[in-house]
Amino acid sequence: MGICDGRSVIVTGAGRGLGRAHALALAAAGASVVVNDLGVAQDGSDPSDTPAQQVVDEIAAAGGAAVASQHDVADWAAAGEMVQLAIDSFGGLDAVVNNAGIVRDRMFVNSEEAEWEAVLRVHVMGHAAPSRHAAAYWRSRSKAGE
Repeated sequence: MGICDGRSVIVTGAGRGLGRAHALALAAAGASVVVNDLGVAQDGSDPSDTPAQQVVDEIAAAGGAAVASQHDVADWAAAGEMVQLAIDSFGGLDAVVNNAGIVRDRMFVNSEEAEWEAVLRVHVMGHAAPSRHAAAYWRSRSKAGE
């Protein structure tokens, strides 16, 4: 038995790097995982569903449960859909790991306003939106006596 048996978790930015490591570790500990990743390159280009699905395939190959999500975590409605995906897929939601983040590899003095806005969008709204929808779900469960 794993410490996370019977739990479900969303991990944002889970197609690569630390998010991937979080998703794999949580699945190894028994959690069912929503593997969220837009699949974009470091500069924000080339969206693909491949990174999230590859992590889902790794989890499944190891005997775990996971679903891929390409929801934009910084989009209010999409974040709500992602939370609902976890609930529909696994019967509930127990945790959110807000890992998604982007970087624009430019010197501070060379950065454009749009680049800053993109980074802030993911790092602020990309954490607030999923957390808000998850908290609303948890609050409703608490009010229902669970």
